[in-house]
Amino acid sequence: MQFDNFFSIDAPIGDVYATIADVARVVPCVPGAELLEQQGDDVFEVALKAELGPLWKNFLGTITVVERDPGAHRLVLTNSAREADGDPVGDATIEIGLAELGSHTNVSITTQTSLDEGMFAEKLVTDVAEKQMAQFAENLQAMIAAVPRAA
Repeated sequence: MQFDNFFSIDAPIGDVYATIADVARVVPCVPGAELLEQQGDDVFEVALKAELGPLWKNFLGTITVVERDPGAHRLVLTNSAREADGDPVGDATIEIGLAELGSHTNVSITTQTSLDEGMFAEKLVTDVAEKQMAQFAENLQAMIAAVPRAA
């Protein structure tokens, strides 16, 4: 399953990249996500509580930064997710690319996932992902706006 998301942040590309590349700092921008532990520079254990239809589910994941390209303003992450009880859910590769447009930065996030389709209906997952991405964009904008810019 693939998700393609696009949004714009009212901030210079350097500020947006610096924030997104700081995975430990940006994890809480994802609704229901919490950083549990950072293992080295590029491996992060996270928890996620998500509403899937009438149910709330708890997930654990290991996010690994596999590529950082500050010059191209690009970041690639992997996530290996499991339910809180340990049952595997699936893996994902997340590619984040930024493009400057005047004083704004366009953000492109492509997520390729191998969710266990027997566990979740595709439409339900798509709806949840779209809702979470919209909230993530708002939270990221607020986080970046809260940091004073250098003159």
